[in-house]
Amino acid sequence: MAVEYRAVNGWGPDGDQRDHEDHPVRIISGELVKEAAGTGPEDPFGDHDEDIAPGIIEVRPYHRPVLYRAGGAAMVIASVTGRVMGLSARGTWMAAGWFGHGTKSACVLGYRYVRAHDLQEVLGGMAKATDWNKVEIVRRKRWATLGWSTGAAAALNLAGWWALVKFGGMTALDWSWAITPGFTALAAGTLLTLYGRYRLNSPGIGPQQIIADQDNPDSDEPFPLAMCQSPDQVEECVSRALAAEGIGTRAVRALGFRAWGWEIDVVLKGSKVAKVNEKADDLDAHFDIKQGGTLIDPDPQASAHLVLRLITANPFENMPKPTVHAPNSLDISDVHNFGRCMDGSALDLVLEGLRILVIGVSGAAKTTGVLRDLAEVITACHNAIGLDLDPVKDGLREFEGVMAAPPIRGNKACEEWLGYLVKMAKGRNVVRNRLDMGDTWVATREHPAIFPFVDEFIYLSPKAKELFIELLRLAKQSGIYPVAAGQDATSDSMGDAIADSFTLSIMLASRWDDIRIVFGQGAAAKGFRPDRLVPAQNKDIKNDAGQSYIKGPGLERPLLYGWNEHSRDGIKQAVADRIGAGRPWFDRDTLAAAGLLHLSDGRAEMKRIPGDRQIVFDAIEVMTQAGATRIRPEPLAAELADLNPELYSDLTVAELRRLLKDVGVGAPVSIGDIDGLTNPRGYKIEALTVLT
Repeated sequence: MAVEYRAVNGWGPDGDQRDHEDHPVRIISGELVKEAAGTGPEDPFGDHDEDIAPGIIEVRPYHRPVLYRAGGAAMVIASVTGRVMGLSARGTWMAAGWFGHGTKSACVLGYRYVRAHDLQEVLGGMAKATDWNKVEIVRRKRWATLGWSTGAAAALNLAGWWALVKFGGMTALDWSWAITPGFTALAAGTLLTLYGRYRLNSPGIGPQQIIADQDNPDSDEPFPLAMCQSPDQVEECVSRALAAEGIGTRAVRALGFRAWGWEIDVVLKGSKVAKVNEKADDLDAHFDIKQGGTLIDPDPQASAHLVLRLITANPFENMPKPTVHAPNSLDISDVHNFGRCMDGSALDLVLEGLRILVIGVSGAAKTTGVLRDLAEVITACHNAIGLDLDPVKDGLREFEGVMAAPPIRGNKACEEWLGYLVKMAKGRNVVRNRLDMGDTWVATREHPAIFPFVDEFIYLSPKAKELFIELLRLAKQSGIYPVAAGQDATSDSMGDAIADSFTLSIMLASRWDDIRIVFGQGAAAKGFRPDRLVPAQNKDIKNDAGQSYIKGPGLERPLLYGWNEHSRDGIKQAVADRIGAGRPWFDRDTLAAAGLLHLSDGRAEMKRIPGDRQIVFDAIEVMTQAGATRIRPEPLAAELADLNPELYSDLTVAELRRLLKDVGVGAPVSIGDIDGLTNPRGYKIEALTVLT
């Protein structure tokens, strides 16, 4: 195609391009093929120096190469096809993954269902026969439910096949038999796939669980512990809560889920363990657990390391009921169980040598828990006796009959008996050396240890408190081990010095001010927080009653300990059995050394002998040891001085005659020939024993 080349000279009225003669100019797309200069016709404008030489313009329309166009189409087809195939393969792979995960999750849930694991978690384990029976009943019911469900599904499939044959015009032997089972399998597979997709997209979110708006990876807001379904989520929960209180951490690692809650190992960064303790109440709120549920256990070897325990259930809910012991079947030098620690270990104590302090507010189970547990074991020991002292309340009245004396009530009686015990402690030092026991008293049935229970210590009179403190300081080597209990341990009530004299300190729900006095300076910062325990409201709402912190030999960690809960009926039966079997009593050596032989009638019932008749018992003791039935005043005075020098070292024969006459023995009588003398005057043992 060739056209004449004409220069464009301007624009026409219709907006078209025109030449110098006002003729329209046709513009054709193409390529200019320029001939060599001088070979074409003369340029009408006479300009041979232009870029476009005069000549013919050859227009060649643009066409893509055939192979290029074919290749492009093929690539487009291959691309689209590959994309479709890739998407199909990817979709199939994802669906298969969802189906596999859904099947696995359904199997796990099914196993937990038929094995009744959910019921076991509610029960807190299977610690007794009734728990096993409950789980076995539920398991049988669930197997029965699965059996009925399977039968119902089979019946529905059979009914669908019959309907297709009966009303669908199909025969019994064609594919009609596979339609309903296939549809059922397809529905089940679809449900498993959808459930697998749900579990993969929300691995830590269980059914019916609320997802907080702030619970996302980009948020630092704390969230409740109950939302956590995995150790990773617990670690995130703890990290956020600590960060919200300005407590930095280097590492937070969940040690595991226990029956009572979560145990987490924490390494602090730029913070102290004491700061975590200060923020414990705030952390309770962040975790949304019960008041006092955040417990800390510092590492004494690493000041930035601690174990955090988050209590979501009662650690002692599934404690087995204790059984009472057989009469005289125990020994105070053996290990005895009194309960359980929150970590599952047994609370075992050796009573010998323990001087025990128990502090707890009203409702903390101080008397009905700790003291009752101690008394149950002590009154079952063949080499220990107990005393029940209470200046204002009824103490351990349920043990009446197996204590060494009837219940001692009121300040006057408490003062009197504490005075007796001080004398016994002093006298036992003499007896211990005479019997060659060694450095400390060796408790036997003939020479038992003595455990005086002094409940409501703070209500003792000043004189009684002085006697108790003196007893506490003297009794270490004499086999007398006091047990003091009270609602508080303030300096006015007890004094700082006395708290240090106890070898075992027990704090149930208590006041903050008492922690330093009982457990020592800085104990609260180390995690000992009995002030965060909640006492019982009534017999049905027990809260933290019976739970305590303990410091003593081998017990230095701030862990919770639960005490055995003996029923009153069980104690009554045990007391009756122990009375029938007989109990040890004050040894005569101790009474004689303390000048307290007049207490010997108190074994069955505490009798008070009018007047000062101690000398009568001492005289009987002297004659019994000598195997004599009659004695003259002179050798009796000398023997009394040897028996108890503190009382009788300055006793003259005349004073002896006066004392015996005053208490009702009377004047010396003829006792027959004795000591080489003919019918001297003296005392017969039958005359002395009448007065006892």
